[in-house]
Amino acid sequence: MPENKVRKYFNLIEAWIWCDICYDMVSLNIEKKEIQNGLQTGIFTKEYKHSNPHPDLEDPDDKSGEEHTIYIYINDKYDVTGAKSFFGDSPSMKDIEATIVSGGEVRIPIVVKDIPEMSVHLGMLTQEEYVILKICDGMNTLEKVADIAQKSVEEIEKFLEKLRKKGLVKVIKRA
Repeated sequence: MPENKVRKYFNLIEAWIWCDICYDMVSLNIEKKEIQNGLQTGIFTKEYKHSNPHPDLEDPDDKSGEEHTIYIYINDKYDVTGAKSFFGDSPSMKDIEATIVSGGEVRIPIVVKDIPEMSVHLGMLTQEEYVILKICDGMNTLEKVADIAQKSVEEIEKFLEKLRKKGLVKVIKRA
C-alpha cells in the first residue's frame, strides 16, 4: 500500500490518500482553517465520499465505481496519520477485521460517553486522552488507534485503561 502524501501551503493542504477500494491515490484539498477548527478537539477528521471514475468494467468484482467513503485523520502538523476506506456510513466488522494481519484477537475501543471539549479545559482529561477518545470511534482496532495517535500499542493500552476506569471507553474483543 503506497504512503499517504501531503503538500502544505499557506492556506490549505493538498493530500493524496490511498483508497483501498479504488486501489489508487485520492486527491483532496483541505483548507487549513477547517483543520484548525477541527484540531480544537484534538485531531481533525475528514470524511470524503467518492467513486472511482475509471473502474475495471470487465471485472465483475470491481465495485470501486460505486460511491464509497474515505475517512482521514490529520494531526496538528497537518500530516495524515491514518485513513480508512469503506462502503456505507461506517466500516463493517468485516472491514475492520480485514485490517488485522495476524489471525489473533481483534480489539476495538469505543467511546461510551460523549465528552465535551471543555473537559480538557477543566482538567478532567488531558489533551492526549481527548485525542485518543476521538480516535476510538468504533472504526479502528487498538493497533490502528496507536498508528493514528502515533504512539505505541502499550502506551495506548495504558491510556485506555485509565479512560476505562473513568467510564469513558470500552474495548470490544472479537476472536
